Amino acid sequence: MKALGIHITGTAACANLWWVWGLVLGILAATPLQAGEAKEHEAAITDVQTRVRKNELHVSFTLQLGEAPVKTQHKRILTPVIRTADGRQRVSLPPVVLKGRNRAIAERKNRRNEDSNAYRVLTGKQCKNSRVDYQAETPYQPWMEQAVVTLEEQVTGCAECGVLTQEQPMQSYAVYTPRLVQSPQAQCPREFVQRTEQCDAYLIYPVNETRLYPDRYGNRAELAKIDSAITFVQNNPDYEITGIAMAGYASPEGNYDHNVYLAQARAKTLYEYMKVRYNLSDTLMTVATGNENWDGLVEALAHYELPYKEEILRTIGQVDDPDLRDEALKRIGGGMPYQTLLHAIYPTLRKNTCTIAYTSRERSIDVAHRLVFSQPSELNPYEFYNVADSCYKDDPQTYRRILKIAADTYPQHSVANLNAAQACLDEGDLENAARYLEHTDQSPATWNTRACLLWKQGKLEEALVWWRKAAAKGDTQAEHNLAEAGKR
Repeated sequence: MKALGIHITGTAACANLWWVWGLVLGILAATPLQAGEAKEHEAAITDVQTRVRKNELHVSFTLQLGEAPVKTQHKRILTPVIRTADGRQRVSLPPVVLKGRNRAIAERKNRRNEDSNAYRVLTGKQCKNSRVDYQAETPYQPWMEQAVVTLEEQVTGCAECGVLTQEQPMQSYAVYTPRLVQSPQAQCPREFVQRTEQCDAYLIYPVNETRLYPDRYGNRAELAKIDSAITFVQNNPDYEITGIAMAGYASPEGNYDHNVYLAQARAKTLYEYMKVRYNLSDTLMTVATGNENWDGLVEALAHYELPYKEEILRTIGQVDDPDLRDEALKRIGGGMPYQTLLHAIYPTLRKNTCTIAYTSRERSIDVAHRLVFSQPSELNPYEFYNVADSCYKDDPQTYRRILKIAADTYPQHSVANLNAAQACLDEGDLENAARYLEHTDQSPATWNTRACLLWKQGKLEEALVWWRKAAAKGDTQAEHNLAEAGKR
């Protein structure tokens, strides 16, 4: 008796022995059962399913009750609970109530009806070896995406004392998270991307003339710009020139037809000069139709403060005929703004443009590997994939980085952008995944990737539409994802 803090001595020992044992038994009855004691009363839980349907979370499972699921004087309450890991968010579903025979008789005598919200109430012999097929639903809430399903159990004795309180995990999620499968990374087609090198030459010609004077008016410095651009491409053994286009632009003052003639004729003069100087074939060179440089004027005005600027821009946008437009500009503000245009902006609009188109030949994997981070613009789209696939299969982070560099280098390349979008999804970067997907084609792999993004954004119905569309075209990844989505 010393362990209980009770000391009995002398002749009183025998007289008080039965009183002491009564006290001990009372203490034990009020103590919660230990884990080992509880196991013989645990319900077997099978066939647990959770589904989201019409904004409700449906929960179903089967309870198998054993030989002695409840003692005759006890009441056992089994409550399914949906809760977050920290317990801050929780929803309790209707409980299954088991009552021993004596407990049920006592409650009937006392006319107690505290189980009206129960899913099912079993009493006495009904509890033994019973099977309960449980089904309930509760309004779906977003926090349930991160919740678990448990079975909370409370057992009380005949004197309302707590005998057992415990929790049994049923499912590690309340709302099933599909195991989405991305489409495999696509190898870009082996194609040589057209590149361009462009320079503007502000060559000066005598008034109303088209003859080029290379050594007068400062033209030599302007021609050196073109020389530098062509030499840059010609001297690189990895480049192959596919075309050179000459264009001429005139400032807008004066007669439109005459200005167009001067612009094109001066471009033709430059064309002849370059053909001789660089020994270029006629098949490589073209001369574009000349034009008045109204676009250049609008762009220049964006960076120039000028009285009546808004009225000038409005006139340029609203008057279609170029000659009438020029006359209207002369009248704005009494003609003073027009004089500023003539002297400050119009000289910069008279120019020739030389655009050199070329392709970059394929590099070896070792050379491409060296360029992928230092000079990515030198690589063709398929070379990025080759480097990633050949050198970084065991380094997913760098692998994905290269795929994104490819898309950033070629922002309109469909396959490169699809690969980059998939890489971002793998990293959980939904914002950039959406950005890359804007530049992809209409293919089953794209539709599957778009659906994966929509699902992760919480747009579940839209995702299903795209998965069905991809699956109808035989995309196996989309078929898998549809099946996974059906498990919710």
